[in-house]
Amino acid sequence: MSSTLSKTKAVVLKGIRSLSPTDFEVYSEDFLVNEDKIRDRTCSIAHRSLSVSRGSISHQSAQEMQTITHITPTVFIYNKDTFEERQYPSIEDMPAIKSNECLWIDAIGVHDTTLLTSISRRFKIHPLVILDIETHEQRTKLDIFDDALFLVLKLIYPDRITQQTCIEQISFYLKENVLITFQEKPKDTFDQIKNKIRKNLGRIRKSKIDYLFYSLIDKIVDQYMDVLDIVNIKIEEIDHQLMNKLSRDTLETIYDLKRHMLDYRRLISPLKEIINRLQKEEETQIIQESTIIYLKDLSDHVVQVNDTIDTYRETLSSFIDFYMMINSNAMNEVVKTLTIISTIFIPLTFIAGVYGMNFDNMPEIHWEYGYYVVLSGMVALALTMLLFFKRKNWF
Repeated sequence: MSSTLSKTKAVVLKGIRSLSPTDFEVYSEDFLVNEDKIRDRTCSIAHRSLSVSRGSISHQSAQEMQTITHITPTVFIYNKDTFEERQYPSIEDMPAIKSNECLWIDAIGVHDTTLLTSISRRFKIHPLVILDIETHEQRTKLDIFDDALFLVLKLIYPDRITQQTCIEQISFYLKENVLITFQEKPKDTFDQIKNKIRKNLGRIRKSKIDYLFYSLIDKIVDQYMDVLDIVNIKIEEIDHQLMNKLSRDTLETIYDLKRHMLDYRRLISPLKEIINRLQKEEETQIIQESTIIYLKDLSDHVVQVNDTIDTYRETLSSFIDFYMMINSNAMNEVVKTLTIISTIFIPLTFIAGVYGMNFDNMPEIHWEYGYYVVLSGMVALALTMLLFFKRKNWF
């Protein structure tokens, strides 16, 4: 569904980029008339296929998303000397910013149709971008326009209450001096960055809006490392379990973690190419040259995350091989024990079979000590075979 929507959007964007600003507004108005129908159809398809809760990874369901509506976005207006943080009842009430000010709108609840429509009208965001924002299982991607950037990322973080690893979508819309973030539900991911803006710490208020854009992405990448640290702890626990106790639960845990690594790889790997595109001047004019060096450092972090995921995948694969090997060795030990017992009893069964024949002319049968001699010989033969097997280190 994502690829089909992206192809459709590419075709439409190709046709409308040649429109004048006036024609663009008229086109947007016409598109918004049928926007609800398109949104309902797109979201219904996505929600049917993506209400996922598998293993210890939890995706936000459509029902949970719909409950987060009518949340007033937090607005930050700042420069190196001044700072304002407010929540406006309506986006239309928000004043225009000055040329030396930066605006950050942190919008929560991507299914608040009224909020998204008002933001799109105020900042002339194309309706297809709004549809991508509402489709909460959109793939990680970067769309570059003439005067804006649109980035979709996946936030992966541990939920301390449910003890699950949650995956949510965060969308960024960056224009000159304006950054709008769209989150699925309230969380404290960016609280540290917000406090830096409030207290004028670091470089955020001294830099353009693109540095804030970088800082938010860097925070998301740091969250990836935090999740991988938790995975590393689980891998160490599995390592100890494999050496001490063999159980089917351990194998299921290994397969769950390996599946999660595949999910992480699918969600995070496109970010490397996205960061590389942001560093190219021919791709975009919004990113300042002073921020490119930070993007290069961020690219190194993303490579480290991908390498760590690959390492963990290989480790988990080796755990599966090791589990199978231990299981096979345990089965071999059982078979070897049964084989030794069978081997010992083969001559004993032969002797018992010989003296079990009902012939009259068998003198030792009528001997007074015959039973004791045969029984002693059978015991001696069994012990001799056991000593022979022991000297051969067969058990």
